[in-house]
Amino acid sequence: MVKALHIYAVHGKTNSGDFFLGPATKYRFEKIIEETVQWTNFDVRKRVTAKDIEYFNSFDYLVLGGGGLFLPDTNPNKISCWQWACQTELYKDIKTPLYAISVGWNHFYGQDITMPNRNTNDSDPSRLGIFKNNVEALLAISASFTMRHNGDCEQLKKIVDPKYHSKIKFSFCPVIEYVKERHAPTFPNVGEYHVFEIKDDRQNRRYHKTSLQDVYSQLFDYIKGLISAGEKVAVMSHDGSSSFYRYLKNRGLTVPLLNNTVANEEAIIRNYSYAKRLYCTAGHSQMTAYALGVDFHSLITHDKLKYFLEDVPEEFSYSLVNDCDLVASLEK
Repeated sequence: MVKALHIYAVHGKTNSGDFFLGPATKYRFEKIIEETVQWTNFDVRKRVTAKDIEYFNSFDYLVLGGGGLFLPDTNPNKISCWQWACQTELYKDIKTPLYAISVGWNHFYGQDITMPNRNTNDSDPSRLGIFKNNVEALLAISASFTMRHNGDCEQLKKIVDPKYHSKIKFSFCPVIEYVKERHAPTFPNVGEYHVFEIKDDRQNRRYHKTSLQDVYSQLFDYIKGLISAGEKVAVMSHDGSSSFYRYLKNRGLTVPLLNNTVANEEAIIRNYSYAKRLYCTAGHSQMTAYALGVDFHSLITHDKLKYFLEDVPEEFSYSLVNDCDLVASLEK
């Protein structure tokens, strides 16, 4: 048995997507090396020290990811300018093989790596050089480096030197493989509800050409039409987001709430089984539905949802929330 250190967001247990990333990434890596692994976790947002590097070198492997780690505002720092705050000069001291697995280019609309504040577009241009040098140093030492969408790969290639482009490979998020192989064979799909999963975070970025109020109003009109046609409706909370559920309730419409913030795989999968169709704004909700064979309609408020639809061979319906008549696109 080999020993591996998993560097990821170990605190993401109330976000069902992040919750699945831990076991899914470990599952993927064990298949890659075809060995049983004794795992230890390390918080990706901890500022890495020279002493940490010594600790890293006591393992047989380092596994970084998955998840949308290339985001400037979740762990804002000027060490790396992305979520893993490891100093560029420390990478050369890592002697253990490092595998970056399906990491994501997680920028929202109007955002780039120079913007460390999630509520404003305040920019620090010096961050771009820090980020570029840091990621190039990581690529130089990586035994393998994959990203979860081809669109993500292309975004990173715009920044790093072309000599590193061949090291950046595409590989689907491991959650898809994990859910498909571990849960899909026994998935009890009863499919009663049109389920709406709407994220609360970064509303200024998600609805940059429209507004949350306009989107919610249009969704309400669509839901009224569904109910009038005899359909059942529910809301799913992927990560504790509840503003859309409250909006419906305040407008006199009380529907079931499927709570996925429970840190329990079976309970989360069971919630997907109630979906006749899922309307989703979260990348992992989309990917989980895909893995389980649940019909879904992407409400695209982030490029990662579009990138995923471009990568899968099947065609799925979607709405570009900022650029369309939402009700009309949902009724197609």
